[in-house]
Amino acid sequence: MTEKPMVAGAPLTIEYLERYPNFISICASWTFGQWGCQSNGSYERTRAEFETATKSSMPLTLVAIENALPVGMVTLAARDFDGKPHLSPWLKSLFVHPFHRKKGIATLLIERLEHEALRLGLKSLYLITEDARLLYEKSGWRAIDHVQTSYGEAALMKKALLPLN
Repeated sequence: MTEKPMVAGAPLTIEYLERYPNFISICASWTFGQWGCQSNGSYERTRAEFETATKSSMPLTLVAIENALPVGMVTLAARDFDGKPHLSPWLKSLFVHPFHRKKGIATLLIERLEHEALRLGLKSLYLITEDARLLYEKSGWRAIDHVQTSYGEAALMKKALLPLN
């Protein structure tokens, strides 16, 4: 499923990362730079996760592409937060390049990932956010707990997915 909404005048597509292996290092750099380097992660481990991304199981990574360049990404994964190992699956690594923020790309990525989760037969999703709670609440997510992460206090959020018609 490819979406082609107009974002700031240019067509935007959302594609599976596995179709664009040349974007793996970019996604790994964004993720490691945003989160991994502050939480004892490694670039190699981050890259390895993206190399295993597929459209038929987790991890599943979607990439927002504008003018043949990646501008954002999001991942569906079985695990994300070690403090809640019994919860699964997770929306994680939602990232939009700073030059492309405030265009609605994050919301499109969230909606598409929810659609993919439903396609895979999932009934709900979890996520952790330190600073984007309002973004997720606008997409129907609700905070169910507060947790401590490497970056400070965060909201643990959940969304029950509605079946496709």
